[in-house]
Amino acid sequence: MRPVFEYTNYREFLRDFYQTKKREMPAYSFRLFSEKAGFKAPNLLKLVMEGKRNLTKESVYKFAKALRLNRRETEYFENLVFFNQSDTLDEKNAYLKQVMRLRGKGDPRRIEQSEYAYYSDWWHPVIRELVTAVDFGGDFRRLGAMVVPPVSAAEAQKSVELLLKLGFVRRGDDGRYAAADVNLTTGPRVRSVAVANYHREMMRLASESIERFGADERDITSLTLAVSEQTRQAIVERLAEMRRELLDMAAGDTNGSRVVQLNLQLFPLSERYGRREVQG
Repeated sequence: MRPVFEYTNYREFLRDFYQTKKREMPAYSFRLFSEKAGFKAPNLLKLVMEGKRNLTKESVYKFAKALRLNRRETEYFENLVFFNQSDTLDEKNAYLKQVMRLRGKGDPRRIEQSEYAYYSDWWHPVIRELVTAVDFGGDFRRLGAMVVPPVSAAEAQKSVELLLKLGFVRRGDDGRYAAADVNLTTGPRVRSVAVANYHREMMRLASESIERFGADERDITSLTLAVSEQTRQAIVERLAEMRRELLDMAAGDTNGSRVVQLNLQLFPLSERYGRREVQG
């Protein structure tokens, strides 16, 4: 099976471990694992694998013992467990940082490399649009100053280097940059902590834009609606359709003069409630 460092889901790692053991030793069982880990419950591994039980800090080390992990592998496994089990984005970020550190910068399979790196700082998508639209003559100070709010020359240069490394842009023989893909989109669901961080930062910038720009340069509106689950889902589908249309509009616009951000958010503002009976 693969080394633990190649996993981003600890339950998947446990499933692969158990299946590998069963192939190598047909008599291997959940009970045997529990005995090696020091648990009384004979099926704890099965419950954890199926997502019916979580691990605690104490049980993590018992699992690591039964899994025969060394010190670094155990530290990785521990952080991976709590990365997967954390409820808040801040907690996930903290554990993910340790997971990536333990994986090592030289690992070509490090966690969601392109997605994590690209969305780690909000200005990378902005720089991507700017370098393909403006000939900044290699002046990264000028490029950074074009971003609102501005970023430093060093940040702009690192951003361009990242975009080239990830293949999001390419540099021609004439020194000009071109997009390697027409558009980039995260799709209908947030698929990673990095993208969640990106969305949080973009919502922060949207809030700041109320004071940063005049009403003629921004358009901020909102709706508060009471809807059924069926209507909510229809709204989600309509928003997805609209996003595709807007991407097509932008792709066909050859006279771009500014990079803009469009945030679309749909989220609950109340708990679920049932239809109330009308009292006569």
